Amino acid sequence: MFKPIASIYFVIACMLTAPASAQDDPFSVFAPYSTSTRYRIDHQPWTDFLSRAVYTVGRSDRKPARRPGESYRNAGTRLSTGSSSRYRFEGNRIMFHTFNDEVETYVGLYRQGLQDTMNRVDYGDFSRDEQLAFWLNLYNAVVIHEIAKAHPVSRPSRIRIRDQNARLFDAKLVEVHGVKLSLNDIRYNIVYRYWRTSDVIYGLWSGEIGGTGIMPSAFEGTTVRSQLRLNGREFVNSLRGVDRIRGKMRISQLYVDARPYYFQNWPDDLYAHLSRYADWTTAQIIALRPENPKPSRYDLSTADVESGETVRSSANDNAAAVAAGADLGERWSKLSDTGMRGGLSGEALALARRSEARLERRRGSVVILDVKTDDPDAPQAQTLSVEPDEKTADEEGQP
Repeated sequence: MFKPIASIYFVIACMLTAPASAQDDPFSVFAPYSTSTRYRIDHQPWTDFLSRAVYTVGRSDRKPARRPGESYRNAGTRLSTGSSSRYRFEGNRIMFHTFNDEVETYVGLYRQGLQDTMNRVDYGDFSRDEQLAFWLNLYNAVVIHEIAKAHPVSRPSRIRIRDQNARLFDAKLVEVHGVKLSLNDIRYNIVYRYWRTSDVIYGLWSGEIGGTGIMPSAFEGTTVRSQLRLNGREFVNSLRGVDRIRGKMRISQLYVDARPYYFQNWPDDLYAHLSRYADWTTAQIIALRPENPKPSRYDLSTADVESGETVRSSANDNAAAVAAGADLGERWSKLSDTGMRGGLSGEALALARRSEARLERRRGSVVILDVKTDDPDAPQAQTLSVEPDEKTADEEGQP
């Protein structure tokens, strides 16, 4: 007699609690799933940008940078180094000093266009790897765009989004499928939460010298996992990733932050992860295996060629001018090899000399990438171009 009534109460309870649960966890809609791989996103416009805007520093030689002195400063100017850390000559940089208004607009158009592209279709129409590439590229585009708008700035973490009275990584800067997201939401509540491979740590560029390097090409759904492994190998074998100070092992703060997601069995899970990428020198440091590895001092300075210089050089001093049209299909004009040296501080010139020396000493190597090929019997996925709405183009790429 009472069973039907109990059933009714159960159904009503489910109806009342389900919306509340979705409201309490807005990120659950981004759990990676794929009903069918119907679409792919063409990230070529982002590769066009990164191939010109990224200054490749080269793999770390594990030689700490000396504390800068007066020799690193331009006499008669206010230019001085923005970082004094031992890691300031490591990791690829973005050449923010060359950006003009057109470049800033280009990045803004891609950033908005990427959101518009995802919002046009169902999230499940992309494969897991396509979804991952989307989040990594969106995160990096937002960071680069916001630093470009605030440049010159010594630290990305100091950028304040005025209309929200929030710092860069906490402000809600994007909206995907009706959910407003911050950079920290993308990192922790989506990427770290839903992708259980620890390699994703190496795909999110914070714009800081202490973080992972920025790759000179966009992440693509077909190659994202190989790209992450390649970037991971660079980071682990740099002083930023694993260091030895006064005979003791030091690790990046990034691993401490990712501990709840990927290294629950601390520190054994961490050592297993690092060992996958370590070369002989790094492996000797990992062999120390302290029971409680301590983080090294994380360099928060902006990862540009000036190491976060807060005084912008005059336009006449910049021999290199990056130009890009608002049309995302237009290629970047080629930067001259000597252009970077115009109007730069002595610290930036030291970075250039250090990088050139590394590249000259580099020996030939073979890198095998696991490239996923299409199943000839499976239906072909439609490629979506990243193009913003007309309204966005009229607003010159502002989010």
